[in-house]
Amino acid sequence: MEKAGNFLDNPTIDIRDARIIEKIPTYGLYGEADGQKAEFWAHAESIISRSRLHGWEIKPHRHEALFQILHIRNGSGEAFWQAGWRRLTAGSTVIVPARQNHGFRFSPDIDGVVITFMTHRLPPAATGPGRFQQWLSQPRLLQLDPHHADSTYLGETFRRIEQELTDAGTGHADLVESLLSTILLLLFRQSADVQAGADAASRDLHRFEQLKTLINNDFRSHQPIDVYAARLGVSATHLNRIVRQIAGTSVHQLISNRIVTEAKRNLVFTSMSVQQVAETLGFVDPAYFTRFFSRHVGLAPRHYRDQQQARLAG
Repeated sequence: MEKAGNFLDNPTIDIRDARIIEKIPTYGLYGEADGQKAEFWAHAESIISRSRLHGWEIKPHRHEALFQILHIRNGSGEAFWQAGWRRLTAGSTVIVPARQNHGFRFSPDIDGVVITFMTHRLPPAATGPGRFQQWLSQPRLLQLDPHHADSTYLGETFRRIEQELTDAGTGHADLVESLLSTILLLLFRQSADVQAGADAASRDLHRFEQLKTLINNDFRSHQPIDVYAARLGVSATHLNRIVRQIAGTSVHQLISNRIVTEAKRNLVFTSMSVQQVAETLGFVDPAYFTRFFSRHVGLAPRHYRDQQQARLAG
């Protein structure tokens, strides 16, 4: 599966067994032996119609020249490839290129569609060099994000292509090709969007960790947010946005929290006067330090020291 947000990439059960792989047969379409010539180039059927005949399980196999897309609307199951089983839930969409070992197990309440078509009828964009062609060359398990703008449209397009392949109306072939292109390109886009979001989230988390290190090193110098932002290569507004998303607070509050933590430690575990504590923390005016500390803690420094030392003594 794709990773990022709602895209996953870990087998739930690892059954690495060479004997299983060696015994996997090659079919034209499910039970059809390799070498039989199909009279169609595209086919759609409900998942339940085929899997019910086989005890809700399609045993591992491969197709020599067929490309498949499986979309689950409701129910659950598991998909097999690369010697592992991966869970399927509502919204799961499986892409299986030709010559890839795969199999399925479904719950009896499964609802979804399997679209099968000849590999040579892939959209032109999928056959030329580029990221899209590379993306389609490997099996994919995509969990559609219900909040993504394209997810509803994808669900409707799956239903439309299923209907079109069943009814075969006027302009059937051209429309089917167009719908297949739409599905594959939108799945690719959603996968790329999720990955981009994951990459951005990873970058933001890295910046947040860097910021905490910078604050820990420099909090005594009371650097403004702009200085930290410049050192991290982002604007102050962007840095504040990152911190609010990850920590639910502002950069200014992070700095203040670090100062307060150090002040508490010095007040409780050292004999320094309040004025000395203020000076070690970069405050020129001890009265300002007292106001700062009181605002964040709810107690003046001396009262906080007396309260905590009494607790320690008790």
